[in-house]
Amino acid sequence: MEYEIKLAVGATSAAQLKKSAVLREHAVSKPRDQEHVDRYFDTGGFDLWKHGFALRVRSAGERHVQTLKGGGSAVAGLHRRTELEAEIQSDVPDHDLFDRQLREALPDLAGSLDGRQLAPEPVFVNRTKRTTWMLALPDGTHVECALDVGELQHGERKAQVRELELEVKDGDPACLYELAQRVHEATPVRIENVSKAERGYALATEDKAHAVKAAPVTLKRKATLGEALGDILQNCLQQMQANERGVLAGDVESLHQMRVGLRRLRAAQDMVDGLVALPEPLAADIEWLAGELGDARNWDVFLDAVLPGLPLTEAQKPSLARVEVAAREEAERHRARVRSAVGSPRYTTLMLALGGWIAGKGWQNAAQRSLPADPLRQKIAKAAPQLVQHAAARVRKRARGYDLKRPECLHKVRIAAKKERYAREFFAALSHDRKTTKRHDLLAGMQDELGGINDAFVARELVAQLRDRVPQEAGLLGFIEGVLAERALDAMPRARRHIKDRLRAKADF
Repeated sequence: MEYEIKLAVGATSAAQLKKSAVLREHAVSKPRDQEHVDRYFDTGGFDLWKHGFALRVRSAGERHVQTLKGGGSAVAGLHRRTELEAEIQSDVPDHDLFDRQLREALPDLAGSLDGRQLAPEPVFVNRTKRTTWMLALPDGTHVECALDVGELQHGERKAQVRELELEVKDGDPACLYELAQRVHEATPVRIENVSKAERGYALATEDKAHAVKAAPVTLKRKATLGEALGDILQNCLQQMQANERGVLAGDVESLHQMRVGLRRLRAAQDMVDGLVALPEPLAADIEWLAGELGDARNWDVFLDAVLPGLPLTEAQKPSLARVEVAAREEAERHRARVRSAVGSPRYTTLMLALGGWIAGKGWQNAAQRSLPADPLRQKIAKAAPQLVQHAAARVRKRARGYDLKRPECLHKVRIAAKKERYAREFFAALSHDRKTTKRHDLLAGMQDELGGINDAFVARELVAQLRDRVPQEAGLLGFIEGVLAERALDAMPRARRHIKDRLRAKADF
């Protein structure tokens, strides 16, 4: 298994990294330059890539190495992948070797695929100048640094490559995060969650950045609560970072899914509140990012869901067009803020720190670990029902104790219901009965219903902001406020009934 952190670097940073004091401090070898050509092969239907693997033949002078790599995961830049490699005689795949590699890495696919089905021409080519040197960290961990500067090519399409790889040769991969943070502090970099293979296949298929929803959380029944928490937090972080490309490309749905990933992460931490506390700088940066994403998402909802549903006359539509222009300008201003945030050194610092805290199981060092019986050592099969029932009890308490005639109280019930739904999704692999599914669907429905009311109140705040942008449309803006207020008032009695009927009863896991 290969463990490495990939960091994207700018043109000027690439030269600076070769002289970086952070990297030279622990160097035990001199930098060595080598040019190589990587050719990536697959079947005509990209069968390997569809299974998450890539076949590479790397040629450096007269030496050729065939590598089948893939699977695993990428979290906060740390790539964990299966890697099988061996020297071959030329720059085209050795079919017999490929068949053996395939049987080891993908036995299910090996039954229907062999080397003879590989296309004769590479899918894409990577031409790179690589500078490598070894580090020996104080704890004895050995790390290979590889600075790659080159170009991916498929036909006429090309993409630049400038990245620093930090690969653990022996030791704990979690230490890479601390090293990467120190590199970033000295020479700003960006986390690269996308491998060269992914970028190359994107060139070949003209794949555009798109929104990525949360993948199901995979948990082992014999895992402890602490181990399960690490898997859950990694899943949330993966969803956030899977949407980075889309966010930076201006995709609205990618922004929404990144926000969902962050909300899930915060819900997971809240689920074990009292047992686990994030370091204060991490918590502050998470709040900062949540604010940027939330503001942008509010404007997107206003444009996509609120304005199109207004009951307007023909005479009002020219005014609406001017209001919509102003709203789109505000939405784009906030999306630009998000793009700036995600591309900022602060975001990289947050992701590296969060990735390191998760990989290093930072919660194990908390003061609570001095308790005689550590709750995080409980088996997840025992802890999960307790956590879900605690979340359900919080919903029940708010449904019973709050003044449901007040919008802010309805919003708090909605937040509690959302956190219970996330908790059930986190532990879905441990429970598949009908009752659990029914409760999940009920929570999702209540969240949508209460979310519509909340959207109406948030939209009224945005309308107030638009008064300064288009003061000449005060009449239409007043009309919109009135429609939103009426909708909320009409929906609230029904929502109160549903809360009383559905959320006040005890719910099991």
